[in-house]
Amino acid sequence: MPHFTTLVSAAEALHAREVSAPDLLRDVLDRIGRDDRFIRAFSDLTPATAEAEAKASEFRHARGDILGPLDGVPIAIKDLIDTTPAICRAGLPHLADYRPRRDADVVTRLRRAGAVIIGVLETDAGAFGTRTPQVINPIAPDLIAGGSSGGPGAAVCAGLAYGAIGTDTGGSIRIPAACCSVAGFKPSWGRVSAKGVRPLAQSCDHVGPLARCVADLQAIQAVLDPPREEVAEPAPNLRIGIAPDYFADADPLVLRAMAHLTSALADARHRMVDLRMPAPDDIMDSHMITVTREAARYHTEHFPGLWQAHPDIARDGIELGRTFSDVDYGLAQVRRRRIADAVEGLFEAVDILILPTLPMDAPAREADTVSLRGRRLPVLEATIRYTALFNQTGHPVVSIPAFRLADGRALSVQIVGARHNDQRLLAIARYLEDIFAVTIDYDELARAAQMDVRRLRRRYA
Repeated sequence: MPHFTTLVSAAEALHAREVSAPDLLRDVLDRIGRDDRFIRAFSDLTPATAEAEAKASEFRHARGDILGPLDGVPIAIKDLIDTTPAICRAGLPHLADYRPRRDADVVTRLRRAGAVIIGVLETDAGAFGTRTPQVINPIAPDLIAGGSSGGPGAAVCAGLAYGAIGTDTGGSIRIPAACCSVAGFKPSWGRVSAKGVRPLAQSCDHVGPLARCVADLQAIQAVLDPPREEVAEPAPNLRIGIAPDYFADADPLVLRAMAHLTSALADARHRMVDLRMPAPDDIMDSHMITVTREAARYHTEHFPGLWQAHPDIARDGIELGRTFSDVDYGLAQVRRRRIADAVEGLFEAVDILILPTLPMDAPAREADTVSLRGRRLPVLEATIRYTALFNQTGHPVVSIPAFRLADGRALSVQIVGARHNDQRLLAIARYLEDIFAVTIDYDELARAAQMDVRRLRRRYA
C-alpha cells in the first residue's frame, strides 16, 4: 500500500481484503521509525494497543463484520487529548508523566469505529502558540509546521498517519494545515465533544480532523459528529462571499492567489458576492482577552504553584490573562456576540465565504515577526489574523490547499459555512477541491526536503 494513499482508499483496500489492518499498521510504524526521529511529530507511540486493535480489525474484516470506513485505519491524536495508554503532556513539563485513565470522547468514538490509534502528536506548550517549534515541517524544513496542532499537520503531511485529530482555539487546525499543505476542519463550536481535551479557552476550543483531502476529513468527521440529515450535492450556482477588505493587508502572493481563485470560480458559473466583514484588528482585542483570561483561570485553578514554570509562551499568556478584569472579559463577550451575529447574517446572502487561511506563506522557522504591508507583527498574531474570528463566532471552517506554488506546495483558503451546517460545508469544500485541482506530491516533496530536515534536526538536537 503506497504511503500517501488517501484514508478512503486505504479503507477500500481493507474492505476488499487487498491489505490487512496489521500490515497497514506495520507499514505506518516502519515509516515512523525511519522518518519521525527527524520530524518529531509524535510525542508518544502506542504500538502494543495499536497492534491489538489492528488484529481485532482483521478478525472483523474476515467475518464481514466491519464497523465502518475507519475500521483498521491508523489515526493519530494531538497529545492534549486524553488517549490511553499514551503520555499526554500537552507540551507542559509538569505533565511529562501524565497518562490518562480513560480516553477523551473523540478517541472513544474513533476506537468504537475501529480506528487504530497509533500514538499522540506534539503541540505547542499548553496549545498557546502557532509554531510547534519541536516539529520540523516535512516538506518545507526552513518554514514552521504551524501550530498548535503542528504534530498532527506534520504527521499527515509526512505520511505517518492517514488522519489526525487536532484542536483549534485561534486557528490551530487550519494554520498547520496551511503550513503543511494538507486539509483541516474546524467544526461548529459544540458539535464535537471536548470532554477529555485539555482546554486552552473552553468557549473557543474546537476539536476536528486533519487529513490529505476533504473526502478523508468527511470520513473522520462522520465518526466524530455523525450526519444528522441527508446532504444534497452542491448546486452549480453557489453564492460565494468574498470580503477583500478583510484580507487587504495580505502578502501580494496571497492576493494574486485569491484573484486567481475567484476568477476560476466565476468561470465555473458561481456567483461572487462582495461582502463587508469585521476587521481583523477589531477582532484581535476581544479574542486575546477571551482566550488568555479563560486560560489563566484554568491554569491558576488546576496548576497552582506550577504554571509559573510553564514554557515562556504559556506563562506569558497566563500572566496577560490575569491582567484582565471581569469587566474587560464581559465587554469582550458583548463585542463577540455582536460580531458572531453579524457573521451569521452574511449567510442570508451567500452559501459560503472564501478567505485566505494565512495572510502570507508559512513563516520562516527563525522568524519572530512577519511584515504585512510594512507593518511588523509577531508570528503568533500574524498567523491567527484571519482565523481567530471563527473561533469567536463558532462557525465551521475547512482549510484546503487551493493555489499551487512553484516549489510544489500550496497556499490554502478557508471555506466558511453557516453555523451547524457542517456536513454541507464539507460537501461544498470537496466540490471546490476539484475545481481548484491542486495536487500535492507529498512523497516527492518530503524526499527532496529530507537532507534539510536532518540538518535542522542536528541543529536543534
